[in-house]
This record gives sequence, C-alpha cells and structure tokens, in this order.
Amino acid sequence: MSRIYLQREHALDRKTLRKRTEALAKQLKSEYGGDFRWEGDTVHYSYSGGIDARLTLQQKDILVDVKLGVLMLMLKSALTREIERYLEEHLG
Repeated sequence: MSRIYLQREHALDRKTLRKRTEALAKQLKSEYGGDFRWEGDTVHYSYSGGIDARLTLQQKDILVDVKLGVLMLMLKSALTREIERYLEEHLG
C-alpha cells in the first residue's frame, strides 16, 4: 500500500470550504463511483478499486491523506498532480 499525503494552506471561511469540499466529494462519486461520508470536519471517500481518502478541513489548512491499493500504485504520480491542481484551483 502506498500513500499520498498533502497539506495545503487556505484562506477560505468554514462555510465556503465545506461547500467546495462537498462539491469535490460529489464529483468524485459521480465520475468514478465509490462513496463518501462526513465525520466532523473530515470527508472520507472510498473507492473499491483501491482508494481510501480523507480530506480534513482545518482553520488555516487542508490535510489530504490518500491510501492507494495495489491496483492504483501505477497512478500515484498522476493522482498526486491532479489532487494538487484541484486544491490550488478550488480550495487554495
């Protein structure tokens, strides 16, 4: 198993940050399947193809922790770039 761990600062208010994070989770579910749930300020997304991700919203930063199963290992670099791009465009 491999991991992607990112931490990114943000300047968004709590309501906006939560709304954008919810939109991301819905987009992932719509495009790739899987499911998501909120637990406090953390959204958990899981996909049976080998992704278990948590995005934790904090006052000044966002923590992303993605566990990749064996089938997703070859996509780690591409997934990391895509996560970074999304964070920069929508949550940064």
